[in-house]
Parts: sequence; C-alpha cells; structure tokens
Amino acid sequence: MTTSPTQPVVQALAPTGRLRVAVWTLPFFAVPRGATLIGMIPELAAELASRLGVPLDFMGYAVPAVLVEGFRRGAADVTFVGMTAERAEVIDFGPVIFYLETSYLVPASSALAGIADVDRPGVRIVVPGRSAQEAHLRKTIRYATLIPVPPHNHKEATNLLEAGAAEAISHVAPMLAWAQSSLPGSRILPGSYFNVPIAIGVAKGRPAVVAEYVRAFVEDVKASGFLQQAVDRAGVRGIVVAR
Repeated sequence: MTTSPTQPVVQALAPTGRLRVAVWTLPFFAVPRGATLIGMIPELAAELASRLGVPLDFMGYAVPAVLVEGFRRGAADVTFVGMTAERAEVIDFGPVIFYLETSYLVPASSALAGIADVDRPGVRIVVPGRSAQEAHLRKTIRYATLIPVPPHNHKEATNLLEAGAAEAISHVAPMLAWAQSSLPGSRILPGSYFNVPIAIGVAKGRPAVVAEYVRAFVEDVKASGFLQQAVDRAGVRGIVVAR
C-alpha cells in the first residue's frame, strides 16, 4: 500500500480541502444513484480520497468537452479518462490505469466479418468525435469514410446504422455492447483494433509531488488487486487492466 501522503501532497492535490473528481458519466464508468455516483471510476475516486483523508466531491459530466471546461475553470482536481491532445491542454496525465478495447458494431445483414474487412471503399464508419479512437482512425484508415458524431449522442450513431447511412459504428467495446441491445441481430466484430488508454489525470500545473503520489497510487491499486476487483464488480466487457 502507498505510504500515507504528506501534508504538502494533500494540500497540492486537494487545495480546497475536498477532492473534486470530474467523472464522465458513461454507463460503464459511473452512473448516478441519488446524490452520488456509483461504478468503477467512483470506487477508484473514493479510494484515493480515503487515502488522502479528505471528503470527496463528484462532478459528473455527460459530455467530455464540458469535463475539460471544468478543469479549465479550475473547478476539478482529478479525473480518470481517456487521453487526448485537447484534454492534455488542461490535464496532466499520470499512468494508464486500464484499457478499453475498441471494435465495430455492424448490422445483422452486414457482410463485414472481421476488423480487417472494414477499411475499404464505400464503408462509412460512425465514430465519436474528438475521441481517442477517432484520432487513431484518422491516422490508420485509408479507404473507409469516417462520420464523427457527438460522443454523448449514442442514439445518433445507432440511428445512422439502422437507416443504412453507415456500415459500422466504431466505439469502445462496453459502449458497443450497450448499443447492440437496441439493434436486434447486430454484431460486434471480434478482437480490438485499438485499446484506448484510460489514465488518472490531475489539474495542470500541480507540484511534482502530486505526480509522484498519483503514480504510486496507481501502481498500488494494480498490485493490491483493488483495481481488478473493481473491474470484476463492474462486469463490463472489454476492460483490460494495464500492466
């Protein structure tokens, strides 16, 4: 277990005396329950606050851009989220905690059988805009066409697939499993074309002792089994603990 944090660490990480954790309220990350949040990310946040010995405040965001704005306004201390260049402007990312496998959802009638079949002329891929997987596909897709949609508007993605306006939806596996339930007969292509790294992040510009402490925290929740137990309790497909 990580050693007890020194007072300078606590002060630098939670300067208001409370740990303000920004959470993207995705169904597989965190869900509201009354006045609080439950799920895998809230478990990690609660463990961090407990070790710091400070009260915990959740700041739930349905849209990642608004989460970023919370850091820009100085309203958040910590988050657990995918790393992108935009987010790194206001968040200093620490170690990767886990990965989200990424694949494609295709309709029942699709002839696409595997991930390698998707990148071909005429294939239109719906992808969450300004996401880590869109950034990856922009670098790797040669023939297919990308159709970005707001990352929080999952219904728009499934509507495009259902209407025949797209041949595949690209997303992390947990979200594809959620979308699959609304598209009878649809299939998630096996495997993962990109594992999205989810890391701990702190407000930009905090002292070096903060980076040292959160790194030790991540190493400990992995080594102790706490993280794997939280993943197991979540029961979500496509989450791989980082080694």
